[in-house]
Amino acid sequence: MPREKQRSLSSEEREKLIARMANLGRDFWYQYWKESMSLPKDLPMDDRESVARYLLLRALLNQQGDTGKVRELVQKLFAAFGTDLLLYPNTLEERFDQVLKVFREVGGERGAELYRVGALGGIKPLSLFLYRIAAFTIFIRNVRDSFYEAVKSKLDEGVRSLWEFLRDDPILDGGWVGNDPKAARMLTNWLAWLFSEVWQETEVNLQETLMIVDGHVGKVFCRTGAVETVVYESERPFVILAKEMQADIEKMVRNVSGVQPMFVDEGAFQIAMQWCFETSPNCPECPIKDLCLAGQGSEEHQRWTAYKKLRRVTGGE
Repeated sequence: MPREKQRSLSSEEREKLIARMANLGRDFWYQYWKESMSLPKDLPMDDRESVARYLLLRALLNQQGDTGKVRELVQKLFAAFGTDLLLYPNTLEERFDQVLKVFREVGGERGAELYRVGALGGIKPLSLFLYRIAAFTIFIRNVRDSFYEAVKSKLDEGVRSLWEFLRDDPILDGGWVGNDPKAARMLTNWLAWLFSEVWQETEVNLQETLMIVDGHVGKVFCRTGAVETVVYESERPFVILAKEMQADIEKMVRNVSGVQPMFVDEGAFQIAMQWCFETSPNCPECPIKDLCLAGQGSEEHQRWTAYKKLRRVTGGE
């Protein structure tokens, strides 16, 4: 894994950047949290057990998938089965023909529109879907009391306790991708926010929430100059390896007083989606351009990208 040091922001500039991303992320989240979670309109928020289980299924299915398609998939599964999908796992086995029908409606006959698995050694999209459905079904079947109560109990101990519970559960472990799955981090943040801000069931310090740091978020941290040492792919120069920088980015954010990591992550993601595109980023309109070295014209920083090999990434074209 090649590493390259680059000119970076000063400590003061970095803190301003992180605080601004946190504000952007918070504003977006408070407005669009239901859409981000893909919560169906006919799933009552006061049915807390069902909501918690729905988000578990949503997070499991999201891995390595097209986010828009995954949102469509979980909503259509809920439309087809209702709360039986969440409360009675045997339903999925007894009516599995309907499960497959929904999968193919959303992902195409082979599921390629849902999961793109070309780099995974011939694994079929249906295989990814099935083992995640299986992990959800078996986990729910083995829940002794309620998933909601289990989450609440862990959150009473702290956000990290919930994260470790979700990450390390021996059944869910079969459904996650990687040793520190981004999906488990995402679910932890969602549940922490719901229990604290929506249901007000327990006191949660949102400054303990987690950074996900996917390729888009990592790219923003590299292009801005918040990251001093960039880790990138050896076979594709300038394509960053966000997972290798996740720990350093999260530590950097935690050192900034008063910001919530989940909102910093959301803010960086929204910047990537709305302005900091892979090619031809819209730097002139970007709300962090004055704190971003790429936005100020640095070609050294403009070249970093999340997924594609590019000759050059230029601002404002």
